[in-house]
Amino acid sequence: MKTEPSLVTMMEPQGPTPPARTSMLRSTLLLFLLLFPVNLMLMVFHEGGHALLTLVIGGPVSMFYVHPFSMPGYARPGYDNVWHHVGGAALLLSVSLLVFILCWKRRSVSYLPLVIFFAYSWVFQAYSILLIQGDFSNIMRLTGISPIVFRVTGSIMTAVGIFLFVSLFPLLGLAPRDLKSLLVVPAAFSLWALLGLMVAHLFVPGSPIDFVHGLKEEIFSIEKMLPIVYLISSVIFAGIYVTIYRWVYPRLPGWLRTDTVQLTWKDLRLPAVLAAISVILGLIIIT
Repeated sequence: MKTEPSLVTMMEPQGPTPPARTSMLRSTLLLFLLLFPVNLMLMVFHEGGHALLTLVIGGPVSMFYVHPFSMPGYARPGYDNVWHHVGGAALLLSVSLLVFILCWKRRSVSYLPLVIFFAYSWVFQAYSILLIQGDFSNIMRLTGISPIVFRVTGSIMTAVGIFLFVSLFPLLGLAPRDLKSLLVVPAAFSLWALLGLMVAHLFVPGSPIDFVHGLKEEIFSIEKMLPIVYLISSVIFAGIYVTIYRWVYPRLPGWLRTDTVQLTWKDLRLPAVLAAISVILGLIIIT
């Protein structure tokens, strides 16, 4: 009599299972490496949106400060009008959505830097809308839009973004029922944020953004909080993945359900190259 595979079997990666520590190390390194090119793309398009609006209205762009680290980015000078403040989010979400549409059906470890870009960008912007920070604080001030609109919109976007983000965790070698996600995801984000803190203290003092624009203290005040912010956020991501997402996973339509992969060291080659390129470009820009 033919038996149907159990749900647990269907969710398990196929092939010989590597030792738990090796598997965790690969997953942690993969996510850690991905954060560099993904964050660089996010900054290029977000700050690029501000810079583009500045050029459209005939102004100069004297500073375009983008990098792959957890420090803030800048496009200066900034103009206090609605379109300038909207420009960053508009370009970032438009480009990342286009990438998402083109790549989602092909999602795999090879395409992971691209497919995770949209979800990560969506969460990044959703947090800013929900908390009415930065550009969105200025938009509310200039337009008089009720904060309730931002809270509701941000809440919906946060839920969608987190769902899409954690739905890609199987491509990190993390099965929905695998509690090692609670260690892997916070470890990767914490390492990335701590490296950003180190880069800030090593390279920002005396750099053009400090000497010319006087932004060292602003960067330091933001950067020193980010390791805690990213740690808390990553714990939330992992917690949702092994609880709520684990429960809904079997009920998802096929186009939303991603099979868990078993990572090999070879899978880290492309992310490592992209991370190295991103770090080199970032250091060139910030110094």
